[in-house]
Amino acid sequence: MKKLVVCLLLVLAGLAASGQQIPSVALQDGAGKVVTTASLIDHQTPFVVSIWMTTCKPCLKELDILSEEYPDWDSGFPLRIYAVSMDDSRSQKRAVAMAQGRDWEGITALFDVNADLRRALNVSSVPQVFVYDKEGKLFYTHIGYRPGDEQELLNQVRQCFGK
Repeated sequence: MKKLVVCLLLVLAGLAASGQQIPSVALQDGAGKVVTTASLIDHQTPFVVSIWMTTCKPCLKELDILSEEYPDWDSGFPLRIYAVSMDDSRSQKRAVAMAQGRDWEGITALFDVNADLRRALNVSSVPQVFVYDKEGKLFYTHIGYRPGDEQELLNQVRQCFGK
């Protein structure tokens, strides 16, 4: 019964959040260059934001799978995936090295060293995935990762594309 209530609350929270604009915050790329969330919106294609941490094994598994599946997904429609690390400034070098070392194909690694995006999105656990439409409005969100979740993510991205 508790599981049902929790599931319903998560679904309702996702529905309530649907349509919200991506918060405007500054992130950093691996070289320390500022990247604003506003620059992620291209008014042509939806995009995925995956929130992760270096200490989160399910996060790394999810990103590895997304990278593995990326060539197949990208052939059907243009897909942009941003992996945003929640690691703090003390762990940023480790997060940058980990992202570069894993060589995630099709995934752009960004770093939320001041926790601005985490606070703005109210992220309380990782991994958490957000799908935004081409205008930067929230279309879908999911917390956690289990093998097979990537197929639901792909289905949501397809719906966002209208395919």
